[in-house]
Amino acid sequence: MSPARDAAELVLVRHGVSAHVERGWIDVDGVRRWMAAYDAAEIALHHPPPPDLVGLARTADLVVASDLPRALASAALLASGREVHASALLREAPLETTELPLPRLAGVRLPLRGWALVFGVRWLRARWRGAPPPGVDAFALARADEAAAWLAGLAEERGRVVAVTHATFRMLVAAALERRGWRGPERRPFREWTAWRLRAG
Repeated sequence: MSPARDAAELVLVRHGVSAHVERGWIDVDGVRRWMAAYDAAEIALHHPPPPDLVGLARTADLVVASDLPRALASAALLASGREVHASALLREAPLETTELPLPRLAGVRLPLRGWALVFGVRWLRARWRGAPPPGVDAFALARADEAAAWLAGLAEERGRVVAVTHATFRMLVAAALERRGWRGPERRPFREWTAWRLRAG
C-alpha cells in the first residue's frame, strides 16, 4: 500500500458565513430571490476561519471546493495561496425540487428566521418518514455518490484532501463515503467553518 493511501484523509468543511444579509419579511418568491443572492455572494470577512482549521488546511495535500462563490472564497482563505480545484460536483443541494417545491403558505410573508423554521419542520417530517431531506432528490443523491468516489480517489492518491462544500451536501457526501467504508466523527456540527474528518476504514 502506498504512503498516500495509508495517509488518506478527507476533511469536509462547510464554507464561511455568507456576505449576503437578508432583512425584512418575504414570501416564497422572496425566498427564491434570497437563494439566488446567497449563491452569488462571497463570504463575510469579519467571520474568519478558526485557527485550528487554518492549521489543518495548511497541512493538506490538496484543497478542492464547490464552484459557488462562498465556497471558493472560503477555500482561498484556507489554501494560503495554493491552487484551489473547483468542481460543480460539490455544489449545495437545492432547497426545493419539482416534486417537492417550497410551500407557498398562502402568500404569507415571514422573516428569514421564520422560513428557517419552516425548513426545519420539513426536515423533521422527512426524517420521521425515513425520506431524504427536502430538496434532495435522486439527482442530488447520485451527485453525492459521484462526489464521494471522486474525493476518495483524490485522497487515496494524494493524502489529506480538504473539500469545502455546503451544509446539506456535506451530509450527503459523508453518508456516501461511509457506504464506501470511510469513517468519521460521531459529533458533526453544521455551522459555518466546521470540519468533519473522515478516514478510509
